[in-house]
Amino acid sequence: MDFLSRIKRYIFICLGLLFLSLGIVGFLVPGLPGTIWLIVAATFFVRSSEKLYNFVVQNKYFGQPVRDFLETGSMSIRAKVFSLGSMWIFTSISVFWAPYGWLFFKLPVLLLALAGTIYILSRSTKK
Repeated sequence: MDFLSRIKRYIFICLGLLFLSLGIVGFLVPGLPGTIWLIVAATFFVRSSEKLYNFVVQNKYFGQPVRDFLETGSMSIRAKVFSLGSMWIFTSISVFWAPYGWLFFKLPVLLLALAGTIYILSRSTKK
């Protein structure tokens, strides 16, 4: 393994650990996303550390939804409802109570929430 490959591997491991930490915090703190950060962590680990990748996808607490998404792109109905519900609750709070204007804040927030909604609804539902 040459020098640049090792550096890339260590960078991917560090980024994976960062996103793994965010994912774990997201599972513990209500309202914060967890699974998406674990999926990102697994994506970095698959390119850098088989051991850490297996830790994420085989974990008894959060491995199943990560594995399902990586293998099939599917989400459970519970995950879809929770994702959409929390996304639109926080979008509504941002749009209605933020003191910023429509052009540079509220409209982009609404468009991003709409894009996220379309993406989540486009995923197949796990039976």
